[in-house]
Amino acid sequence: MNPLRIGIIGAGGIVKRRHLPGLTRLSGIRLVAVCNRTEASSSAVAREWGFDRVARTPRALIEAEDVDAVVIGTWPYLHHILSNFALRRGKHVFTQARMARNLAEARRMLREARKRPDLVAMICPSPYAMGCALHVQKLIAEGYVGRVRLLRFHSLNASLADPDRPISWRQQTKLNGINTLGLGIILERLMQWVGPVTSVRADGTMFTSFRKDASGRRVKVDAFDQVQAIARLQDHPGWMELCLSGALHHGPREEVTIYGEEGTLAINLAENTVRGARAGEVALEVLPTPPALARDWNVEADFVDAIRAGGVANLPSERRAFFPPDFAEGVRYMAVTEAVIKAARSGREQRVWRPDAKEA
Repeated sequence: MNPLRIGIIGAGGIVKRRHLPGLTRLSGIRLVAVCNRTEASSSAVAREWGFDRVARTPRALIEAEDVDAVVIGTWPYLHHILSNFALRRGKHVFTQARMARNLAEARRMLREARKRPDLVAMICPSPYAMGCALHVQKLIAEGYVGRVRLLRFHSLNASLADPDRPISWRQQTKLNGINTLGLGIILERLMQWVGPVTSVRADGTMFTSFRKDASGRRVKVDAFDQVQAIARLQDHPGWMELCLSGALHHGPREEVTIYGEEGTLAINLAENTVRGARAGEVALEVLPTPPALARDWNVEADFVDAIRAGGVANLPSERRAFFPPDFAEGVRYMAVTEAVIKAARSGREQRVWRPDAKEA
C-alpha cells in the first residue's frame, strides 16, 4: 500500500494536540510538508513531527505533486480559500472547525466539494459528548422522551470576564466571522439529536467593548461575550433554549437537558454520562452507554480510512453511523449560527436559511 501523503497548513494548537498525534499513530502515513505563518514556526513543527520539508506558502504546499491530502488548521478566515483551492487541485481536504466565517463562505465550500465527489471533504467534529452521542441519538429516535418540548443548554464560564485580557482572534469577526463562543460546536451536536432548526430569536451582549491587541493597541471588540437564543425545532413541537457566556464566574457544568412528552434526558458533556427518567418515574437515573455505541476520538483515522475506501459511502455502516461532518452538515450548522447572530444583532426573529432543490 502506497503511503498517504499529507500536507498541513496551520499546525497550531489543536493540530499539535490532536491531529498530529492521531496521524502519526496510523500506519501508511507520510507527513510531507507543513506551512505555518512563519518559517521559524514551520521549521520547528517539521523537526518535532518529522515532516519531509517546510512549504514556503500554502499555495506551494497545495500544488505539490507529492501531497495527496491537505489538513487545514488555520483560523476560519482562510478555510474557504484554502479548501476550495485544494479541491480544485485534486486534494482531499480536512478542515478545522468552525467550517468558515459565515454561511456564504460555507456554501461556496460545499459547492466546490460537490464538483469533486471523488475527493473526501471533511470537517473536524464537535468533541461535545462524543463518547455518548450515539447513545443519546438512539434513545431519542426510539422515543425515550417522546416529542421534544424543551432542550436546554448552558455553557457559562469566565474566560472573557477580565476586561484587561488581550483580545483573541476568536473575538474578531474578520478572522472568526460569526462563530461566537461555543455556539457552532454545540449546535452541530444538538442538531444530530433533535434535527433541524427553523427560526431563531436571540440577544447578545458585549460587556467589554475594547481590548488591547498583542501590540498593546486598543481595538474594538465585535463579537458577543454572551448570547442567549431560542430556536424553534422543525421535527418537534418545542424549542432549544441556549445560553452561552464567557463573562460569568462560577458557572455550572456544561449540560444538555432534553424534556419531552414521555420523559427527560440529561447529558453531562464533559463526563459523557447520560441520565434519564420516563414520565411517572421518581428521579433521573444513570443510563449507561452500551459499548457498541461508545465512541472515542478517532477523527484522523476516519479521514484516512475514508480516503482509502474511495469515500465515506464505501465504509462499513457501523463506521458511517458516527462520522465527522462533511461540508453539507457544516453548512447546516453554519446556517443556524448565522441566524442566531443576525437575530442578536437586529433584535428580530430570523428564519434559518434552507437550501433549494439544487443545493439540498
